Amino acid sequence: MKTGILLAVFMTLFISTSTAYAEEFDVRLIPSKLVEKSDGLMHVFVTEGDEIIPKKITDLTVTSLDSSILHIEKVRDTNSFITEVTVKAGKPGTTTIYLAAPGYTSKEIPVTIYGNKNSASTLLIKVTPDTFTTSGPNEGYVAVELADEDGSPVVAKQDITVSLSTANKEIVELTNSNLIIKAGEYYAFTKFHTKKSGEAVLYATSNGIETQSTTITVKEDTDLTVKMYVYPKTVTIHDVAKGFIIAQLQDSGGKPVLAQKDITVYYKAIESDYSEATNYSDNYKQKNSGYFTIPSGSYWGYTQYSLPKGIEDTYDVSISTEDPLVIESEEIEAKDLELMDDKLVKFETLPILTTGKTELVGVLYLEDESGNPVVAKKNLSIKIDSSDTASLLINDVKLSSGDQIALVYGKTSHSAPSDLQLRPVVAEGEMTDVTVFGPDKDTVELVAEPLISDVLSGTTFPIVFYLKDGDEVTSFPEDRNVFMSPNEYVEIEPTFIPQKSTLVISDAKSMKKGTADISFEVGDFKSSSSIESVSSEPAQLSLDHAKSIFVGSNDVFVVQLLNSDGSPTYATDNVDVSMVVKDQGLVDIPAKITIEKGNYFAIFDAAPKSGGETDVSLLSKELPLLSEQITITSLTPVLAITGPDSVNASDTFLVTVTATAGNKILSGMNVDWKVEDGIMQIADAQTGTTGQAVASIIPHGRTAIVTATVSGQWYSTATITKTVPIHSEAGEVFVQGENTDEYQAPDIFGIDPVLIIVPGAIGAVGFMLKKKGQFAIKK
Repeated sequence: MKTGILLAVFMTLFISTSTAYAEEFDVRLIPSKLVEKSDGLMHVFVTEGDEIIPKKITDLTVTSLDSSILHIEKVRDTNSFITEVTVKAGKPGTTTIYLAAPGYTSKEIPVTIYGNKNSASTLLIKVTPDTFTTSGPNEGYVAVELADEDGSPVVAKQDITVSLSTANKEIVELTNSNLIIKAGEYYAFTKFHTKKSGEAVLYATSNGIETQSTTITVKEDTDLTVKMYVYPKTVTIHDVAKGFIIAQLQDSGGKPVLAQKDITVYYKAIESDYSEATNYSDNYKQKNSGYFTIPSGSYWGYTQYSLPKGIEDTYDVSISTEDPLVIESEEIEAKDLELMDDKLVKFETLPILTTGKTELVGVLYLEDESGNPVVAKKNLSIKIDSSDTASLLINDVKLSSGDQIALVYGKTSHSAPSDLQLRPVVAEGEMTDVTVFGPDKDTVELVAEPLISDVLSGTTFPIVFYLKDGDEVTSFPEDRNVFMSPNEYVEIEPTFIPQKSTLVISDAKSMKKGTADISFEVGDFKSSSSIESVSSEPAQLSLDHAKSIFVGSNDVFVVQLLNSDGSPTYATDNVDVSMVVKDQGLVDIPAKITIEKGNYFAIFDAAPKSGGETDVSLLSKELPLLSEQITITSLTPVLAITGPDSVNASDTFLVTVTATAGNKILSGMNVDWKVEDGIMQIADAQTGTTGQAVASIIPHGRTAIVTATVSGQWYSTATITKTVPIHSEAGEVFVQGENTDEYQAPDIFGIDPVLIIVPGAIGAVGFMLKKKGQFAIKK
């Protein structure tokens, strides 16, 4: 019966069974955020869950899906359980690495390579404004800015030339097509002018930097027409009858519109017998047909015409244009009147556009009480009063002796008044309403914004101020200073905006990183702008280490510089980092390291001394404190030993030692057995897949002491002891023989136990038989 029980126990403990572990590859990049065109390391190891398993990987193969992003240079075995892979980062981006080795399931791991935050790889381009109308101001600014691959501003290390170009030169004309961003700067800008309606694509290019483009839109005023005005309506036939034909370019609502090109206006005062149109400069005699021009940038043009002398009749005066296509006519009358006087002065106005320039605002002529034309009998100088001289100031009108009519000019402002009247300063002069078109102060919006796309903290940058009426930029109506609300982020130079200005540039200074909502005031106009200052300087530190740190195995720690976006950035000067460990009994690290100028990380060895948790704090000038908790795991195996509490002197007994580390069963650990007051019959030299090793002991003496010493390649040595009291049985005789080189098999109850144990042990766990000498147990 005892023999059957013994055999069952041995077979259960020594026959190997297969156990599957969820072990897989994992990697650690050194540094963790690798920058393009730099070298790095990749540690490959085995993990189970979140823990690193100190287990050697043999015949590892590593490949990269895209070697232009990450190139695998060399795979090298080390003296530890880490396989070290030398890598080289190429261009920024994300790729996949593949790992395979015998005994493991292959694995795919994504890897991201970051752009160089201190190297310009692209351009930022901004136009202000980007939308125009053909009737509005035609001046704008284009600014270009150096940026990294993430679009963050970068300071030029040397002078960089940026070329501006467009295939739409008929729409946009650049003041300067080659901009130089000087060393230490990060932007440059220039003016441009719009010439006609359409869309112009503007390109910014520079050697070795990605080309960027933007679009400038010039909207054409729709439903344009040319409106004719003929003065006077009645002319005298004495001498040569003279009058004026005035033409205005207008939209469908009657608003004057600035021409974006010269418009030729053909006219006829009678049915002309001439085969070709002619134009006269000073000789008005029989000047009854011809042409004149509405110049580009203006909205009006005029000519003086004449009718045949001495012919009393009714005439049709007509004009025609090709673009826009217009034909318009008006009837006038020539009468046999010869009156000379200066009593009644008539004043008629034209629609006026507030351009800030001197414009043709109407005509002044003489007539009698019956409305008949009268010519001046002497030279006259007539003053015209304005109800709002700030909006419209009329020049004195000169009417020469013998003339019936004169043109009236006035200086306009840049905004339309709510009400405006004019009155000739003469006897019985009448108030005349004037139709004025232009920006309304109540609808005009003040815009204040950086001229560049992004602002670097600690730098000067341009702010542009302009007024916007719908889609149109309009001029400032009066001289004013710029006022800015107090804030701790942005300062501006004292800025004066002169009347008639459209785009005004002011120098500003970013005081620190962050976003500020700033209010601006220019006269009656107010604006609120959000201005963000970003930083390419190091803004924070990061500390990287292995996710499992083991006692007795040095670990590589990495300190990296990161910008405000959390991306790696290079040191513009040496960065000293002080390091403090809360519990210095757990780990040794340097007291200080230096990230040298031109680098973005530094590495150092940490020497763990004991298991436990502690904090590591990093301190550096002008960078926030970084404190991180690390956990150090002991590689000393945890041992448990089991066996009988006591045995009879006649019983062979088993002792089992179990090795674990945390929740991990340790297999393949070396086991060295020592026995006092007993004879080692047979024992496992290593732990099996269950983490256990078993020894068979034959008692000999009063107390058997069994000691198991367990060690492994990565684990430190641990020892455990089991004491088993031995009970004597009556009539037993213990005979100790001398040690000899010849082995004699013992017997238990007349059965050789080796015949039972060895076949199973060799096949299952590889027991090693040890020769201890001769003994016999007899009743």
